[in-house]
Amino acid sequence: MMRTTLTTLLLLTFFASPALAGAWLQPEGKAYLRLSSGILNTETRFDSEGEEVPFDASGGGFRNVSYEDLAVNFYAEVGIHPDWTVIGVGSWKNLQAEQPSAIFTTYGFGDLGLGVKRSLYRSTWTVASASGMISVPTGYDPAEYPAIGSDVSEGSVSLELGRAGHAWWSNVESFLKIRGGDFRSQVGGSLGGGFSVSSSWAFRGEFRGAVPVGSTDNTGSGALFDPTAVDPSNLDVAGTVSFNLPQGVAIEAGLRSTVWGENTLKGTRFSVALATSPSLRLWGGEE
Repeated sequence: MMRTTLTTLLLLTFFASPALAGAWLQPEGKAYLRLSSGILNTETRFDSEGEEVPFDASGGGFRNVSYEDLAVNFYAEVGIHPDWTVIGVGSWKNLQAEQPSAIFTTYGFGDLGLGVKRSLYRSTWTVASASGMISVPTGYDPAEYPAIGSDVSEGSVSLELGRAGHAWWSNVESFLKIRGGDFRSQVGGSLGGGFSVSSSWAFRGEFRGAVPVGSTDNTGSGALFDPTAVDPSNLDVAGTVSFNLPQGVAIEAGLRSTVWGENTLKGTRFSVALATSPSLRLWGGEE
């Protein structure tokens, strides 16, 4: 047990600290905090048949319209027990749809999420975990355009399996997301991995996809396409490079591109982030 815990600490310190922990839990009294900012600017999307089309089809014809999504995201994991980690997520968004005759802008806080991750298995190099999360709206107006969110509560469960070596790691995930209102649930998964070339530099990549399941069908057939009002399918490809500073903070730069989808935006999101793994004082104990 001591050897497994020590190995987990070494792995998190050496290469996983600048990345989301995936199947790995945070050691008790340790946290993973990540603040990121990303921007997506696109003039195209995937329609309900998976065809690439211009973003806007209002007025019965295609117009030159751009959609911009600027977001600041916060992600946190806190180890409260050797077998339990608490997860929190939040975001602030500034959205803009620019048409030839008008510019629509909205901004505000997005949905807030709270979840837990439970260890199912762990050995020196292999871990498995299950997690659940609930996301709730923050009071934004879903009738605004572009809408910040769909204004429905969502719940998700996932299973993850991770494997690591001395300077590499891999992670596979499957998940189910249950959406409120008239939205269809989603099933999906991801396959990712990374490696360190030194104690300072690390690289990681990921494939992530999801498809809707259920009988209802929100295809966004209205004049103004709203990404929050549809049931999307997507396949994303992402890559990130990180650099660890001596102060225990990692600087990250990444790209995430949607290469296929239905009822979703097409484009590449550019992001930068700061990540750290501090020790916390829990239950009145010492740091």
